[in-house]
Amino acid sequence: MSQAAQRRDDVMSVSQAAKVLGVKPSTIYAYISRGLLSSTRLPEDRRSWLSQAEVEAFAHRPGARPVAGSATLEDRAQPTTAVTEPVTSSDVGRIVGHRLVYRGRDVTDLIESGSYGEVAELLWTGELGPSRLRLPEQPTQDLLGRLQDTMPTDSLPLDRLKAAAVLLGASDPFRYDLSRQAVISIARTLAPAFVEALPARAPAADSRHTGDGLAAQLWSKLSGTQPSPKQLALLSGTLILLAEHGLGPSTRAAREAAANEADPYSVVLAGTSVASGLLLGGGSSLAVQAWLEEIDTVTEVPRVLADRLVRGDRVSGFGQPRYPGADPRAAAMMTLLADSGGDEDRQHIVREVVDLVRSRRDLAPNAEFALGAMCFVHRMPRGAGEAVFVIARSAGWIAHAIEEYETAPGMKTPLTHG
Repeated sequence: MSQAAQRRDDVMSVSQAAKVLGVKPSTIYAYISRGLLSSTRLPEDRRSWLSQAEVEAFAHRPGARPVAGSATLEDRAQPTTAVTEPVTSSDVGRIVGHRLVYRGRDVTDLIESGSYGEVAELLWTGELGPSRLRLPEQPTQDLLGRLQDTMPTDSLPLDRLKAAAVLLGASDPFRYDLSRQAVISIARTLAPAFVEALPARAPAADSRHTGDGLAAQLWSKLSGTQPSPKQLALLSGTLILLAEHGLGPSTRAAREAAANEADPYSVVLAGTSVASGLLLGGGSSLAVQAWLEEIDTVTEVPRVLADRLVRGDRVSGFGQPRYPGADPRAAAMMTLLADSGGDEDRQHIVREVVDLVRSRRDLAPNAEFALGAMCFVHRMPRGAGEAVFVIARSAGWIAHAIEEYETAPGMKTPLTHG
């Protein structure tokens, strides 16, 4: 018997482990994310496998309890021994060395093989299936339109998305149905509804070259020009690359809300509120876009950066402490940006900034810089990058919320204490 075959005799799949423990596969992933079970990969196999002996021992552990989906009300009322260590990883998405993976798949591969809607399905269901994104019902669309008409004309895009999240929740009488099917149904409407909430700047672009209708719709809300196929590929790839990033600050906030059984709209609003912070990821895209727009010509790059340092301002957008090296999302986004055309002078300014910071500080750009640079090069409105981030990340926040919803009360892991 080969070594690989021998190893398969000692392990079981996630679905097999779920049957042994009497839980859903999603709960197995939650157990793995909390360190209660360990997973491994077999050669040339991207799926998660678990030790048969470990799963059987876990099934017979003292105080073993069923998950929320199968527990009776009486079971849920009984005291249990809660795990108190903070969540440190999740199979929704995780950083593995220099790579970011979604459900075990390298995100840089996903931008070549799927649209944002398809990748969202992967995050929610574990399968890279056809996109099922859709707009909410027409009455809700009409409410969104009326709400946005009441907002100040100079509202930041993120302000409009926050208001939209509140309205979407208020108009959904079934928002507290936290079953997997209901939550995923809500999730499929969120990104399209957020795009719909932004004022149009141009007719919607043709999405046939990318297969990503959401990117085409979103471009028309962020730019007054008709995009080229490469520009649509830039926005589509950016949405995919930002859809999930493991247990960063905004995702921890979203999970905290879900752990307390907040509805999905409130979960996304919690993540959005943290994502709007200026310290996110070494500097928000809003800050990056603002200081890049201080530079009129490439010859001014050294002066503007020096002036910022003299004033004590941060040169935000560089370095990402969660990786041992460069941010792989930024590397992919910068490649797509360089190939996307736009304002050539601004493309040159961006290249000069990156080269100067790398030579003087040995720092590579992070995803927030790449996002701000995209807005700068393509002359998008102030704060457009934040809107792109929240629309993209809503998929990841909901995927993490599903993990929390499907974890039994006694097994929920607090993200903060006190």
